[in-house]
Amino acid sequence: MNKKINLLVLVCSLIFIQHFHADAQSLYNARGYWEESNKPTYREIINKQSFGEPLTAEELEYLNDYEVYLNRYFERMSDSEKERYYQMKDEWDRELSNIKSSDRNTGEFEWRGRDRFVSIAYGFSYGLAAVSVFEIDNVGAAGVPLVMGGLWALGPVFNPKKFEDITRPVLRANNSGRLLGWIYGGSLGLLLSGNSDSGGQVFAGMGAVGSIALGEWAFQKQKRENYSEGHIETLRHYGILGSWVGASSLGAFQVENINAYGAGILAGGVLGLALGNQQSKKYPYTIGDAENTTVLSLIGTGLGFAIAAESLNNSESSAIILIPAAGSVLGTAFGHKSAKGVYLTKKQGSTIGYSTAGAALLGLGLMAIVEAESGVAVIGVPSALALITQQILFQNFKKENQRKTFGQELNSKTGLDFSLDIKPENYFVNQRMPMFSATQGININPSQPIVNLSLKF
Repeated sequence: MNKKINLLVLVCSLIFIQHFHADAQSLYNARGYWEESNKPTYREIINKQSFGEPLTAEELEYLNDYEVYLNRYFERMSDSEKERYYQMKDEWDRELSNIKSSDRNTGEFEWRGRDRFVSIAYGFSYGLAAVSVFEIDNVGAAGVPLVMGGLWALGPVFNPKKFEDITRPVLRANNSGRLLGWIYGGSLGLLLSGNSDSGGQVFAGMGAVGSIALGEWAFQKQKRENYSEGHIETLRHYGILGSWVGASSLGAFQVENINAYGAGILAGGVLGLALGNQQSKKYPYTIGDAENTTVLSLIGTGLGFAIAAESLNNSESSAIILIPAAGSVLGTAFGHKSAKGVYLTKKQGSTIGYSTAGAALLGLGLMAIVEAESGVAVIGVPSALALITQQILFQNFKKENQRKTFGQELNSKTGLDFSLDIKPENYFVNQRMPMFSATQGININPSQPIVNLSLKF
């Protein structure tokens, strides 16, 4: 038992050490340098100079002094922060463009109904963990989760300074940390307790502690570093994906030891976070890109289960369990590859997620109506309908965003306001329209344009 306590203390110590280390490194950081480089007055003078307009002596003096300040700021940044600046600059620059205008967090922060529910739900789960750990079996067992849920909702009252100037991405990072903390903390509990009589208590206690600790760490980290929502979602996706692949791999080898599953889930999750961080550094995914990748990963998982269900009829090999995990990985890889240069907005990403869920429910309902008994049909048809829906929406959004990007790049370089709208479906609309005889050389046949070009000077 002493070894378990020492291990828990060590884990907590590492978390706090990393927290304080991040504080020490945050004075000169990549985001801060980018913000200083985009101060309105400085950008106004730079733009004026780039257009060949003469600068006053005062403007020249300001420009020289400010660039000296920027150079010193950059020199004092650590190598990792310099690298992060070059990696994230393009995405941060897009925050100033119209492409991502819908992703900006404008206005005062507001606690939405969903935010309140999620916060109270996590507090409620911590209360359930406390009931399990302390073996409360009287009437008070029903009250503890409610008390904990209420306490978590009172966070802004107990610590108002913590919640000053928070944004939607901060809350997203907080909730992602809580979720991953439950998974990793619970898996650490399985690793320590295994099949012991107190296994359930250790699992619940470590899961709750991990959720609270990792959620708080992510909250503070996001407030300091201001990562993009796409980065946060990518990390959450990979954190869950890694644990899922780790558990599936152990199942494929028919491992029965609970401690091993705890180690596999924890190790897979940590490895997944590392891979997700590297993937996010390679390309600045938007929140819409990340949500689309998650949708494709879930669809790949569903198709994998459909294949596995069919394979079970012909094989008894436990390796079949790896097929759904492989589908998850392939869906993730395909999502990343297809997202390059698309920059899906938050609305577009959520629309894809919402509509594909509806398509999957539609397919599931149809299978229930026809009383399908095959596992392939019950799982495969909803997954296939979801994939078709995802591809239709994704291709439409891709064309829309690429047209906007082209028009904005042309506008920034030439000053021309150009837009291009292609509607191939109008060809079939025109074919159905009635034809009339032309008089006096005038074409009176109605038609819908297939290509719309707009150019404003």
